[in-house]
Amino acid sequence: MNFKHPTSNFKTTYKSQFQNNKWIGICFLIFMICLEVGGLMLDVRPAYAQVPPITSSGTGLSQVQSNIGGLSLGYIRAGSQDAAALSWHPDFSLGPWGLGLDANLYLGQGKPTGYDNLVLRYAKYDDGKKGLLYGVINNLTWGHGMLLNNYSTRVYGSVILNNKQLAYLGYVDFDSWVIRGLATGTSVYALRLEQRINPMLRLGETFITDIDGVTPAGTTEVQKVTGIGLDATVPLPLNFQGFAEWSQLINHGAGFGAGVSWAYDMMVANAAFLAEYRVLDKGFVPGYFGPDYQINPVNLHSAEATGNVKNGYLAQLDVNALGLASLKAIFEKYNDSDSASLAVDLSAKLPQDIEARGYFKQPDFSNFRALTFEQGALLGASIAYPMNPFTKLVWNYKKAYNTTTSQVEESQYYEIRLNI
Repeated sequence: MNFKHPTSNFKTTYKSQFQNNKWIGICFLIFMICLEVGGLMLDVRPAYAQVPPITSSGTGLSQVQSNIGGLSLGYIRAGSQDAAALSWHPDFSLGPWGLGLDANLYLGQGKPTGYDNLVLRYAKYDDGKKGLLYGVINNLTWGHGMLLNNYSTRVYGSVILNNKQLAYLGYVDFDSWVIRGLATGTSVYALRLEQRINPMLRLGETFITDIDGVTPAGTTEVQKVTGIGLDATVPLPLNFQGFAEWSQLINHGAGFGAGVSWAYDMMVANAAFLAEYRVLDKGFVPGYFGPDYQINPVNLHSAEATGNVKNGYLAQLDVNALGLASLKAIFEKYNDSDSASLAVDLSAKLPQDIEARGYFKQPDFSNFRALTFEQGALLGASIAYPMNPFTKLVWNYKKAYNTTTSQVEESQYYEIRLNI
């Protein structure tokens, strides 16, 4: 079966409709929230969670909760550009509705390229059976990650969000069937169908395509790729699950994987582990639509150039201890390469309420002495130090290869964050 991309006329029309209709939907969502607030005469109360929960009053009416805090005064340096910025990060929720904004006022002569004054982080509706989110997408995995793995719409990988990173993500749950959909501002469209056959078997089918495509570092050719995938999951004793997954990148080969996953909640901590063995065609790249797809895509022609069938394995570990510390590590190795892929993300709450996070990704990992940013390595960190109960001093840092400028760039953001 041959899969063809839509015509250029359809692409132009659809993108135009996407840009026009998204603001209509956002305005409608805000209007509905305001209508509910005005109609119910509800109280607005401050909270400090990113997406605050909804409580119930004695009358049975829902109360609006909001995070009106999140003011920060900061200084950002991205490449050779720098600016001071005053930012506000409010969150609001009402029943199944939710809204989060970033307002950035840049002080001085200008602002770094790719940063917006007003960013809609998310606008959502989710009642547990159906939901629609318009906002920044992070860590999206369908199936077991053979095709779509920790996908993110953070287009530029900047330390501050911008509106080009927004997308639609929705689902409808019919009990035995679940339908999921994704549409991004960069023309990535995906559809997934899940079937709960019985308590012992769950099936999934995924379709994804990129109409505009991406350009790998060091090349001028645009890669426009379509993928399909099938997966099955069965429960096993002792909190284990067995799974199998097959995926194909059209005109670039296919891959098959099988393995086990395990998860356990020990009250004071929880942990999850996954181990999988994979058999891949020479041109197939597992997790092609991954976290760095928009900022540092894999060159499929380079992958095919080896001429080798790639067999290998994947191991992943997640640990969280009472919300005080968390670790996520992923290691991937294939027999046609002397190097592997490594990603580590560690965060912790230290004494005196200091919050720290560090993360590192290297798609061409050979040893800890070879951090080749030109080949896609990414290094980042953040530290938040409380100066008093209402104020934190925060430092954010990121170093990565910028495909737009073809240079390795560092970006830093210093801010004083006020919780009100």
